[in-house]
Amino acid sequence: RVSSHQLPTPLAVLKTQVQSALRGDVEPRLALEEIAQTVEGATELANQMLALAKVEQLRQQDDVPVSDWTQTVRHVALDLSALIADKALDFELEAGEARVRAHEWSLRELTRNLLHNAVRHSPVGGRLTIRLGRDGEQATLLIRDEGPGISELQRTRLFQAFATDATTRGSGSGLGLAICHGLVETLQGRIALDNRIQHGRVAGLDARVELPLAAHD
Repeated sequence: RVSSHQLPTPLAVLKTQVQSALRGDVEPRLALEEIAQTVEGATELANQMLALAKVEQLRQQDDVPVSDWTQTVRHVALDLSALIADKALDFELEAGEARVRAHEWSLRELTRNLLHNAVRHSPVGGRLTIRLGRDGEQATLLIRDEGPGISELQRTRLFQAFATDATTRGSGSGLGLAICHGLVETLQGRIALDNRIQHGRVAGLDARVELPLAAHD
């Protein structure tokens, strides 16, 4: 559930920044940069909260269309290509045919949150891989990065709403992975984030989602 107490926080920060700028505590350009950053964060929070609310609406719907997850994955990768290029990531995409019973919005939101999360935590020049395929009656999405992975403490709060970067690997608003978890539950699938261990150390994170293939597929 969405916690309403989180709503006033960005506005309170913004108000303080505006008051500080009006008093001349900081130079105008720096004040505007700080205000712009706060507005961007507030916008992200609002969008994520709307997405979380939409997940709750989707739980009540029975007539779910068949969508092409393959095209969605490709479109999301294209949308985030600038972020991938900015980190000079060694990026690989393999997307086989995968049609699932889900709203296109759900697939896009799910894929975007996981991929954006992987890009943010990837080191510059690291390897980032997306694979979408079929395994029996399941469509499987695997996103592999070379980031720091997650600790056992982080894992305990991984899919909680408003669990921030200090404790989880979620989005800046602390809602990204909560949205993913809610969407996968709605679609009767499974989601897991697991450290990839090589030579006794964490080499990255594997984010895996399994969704049932459309019955007629």
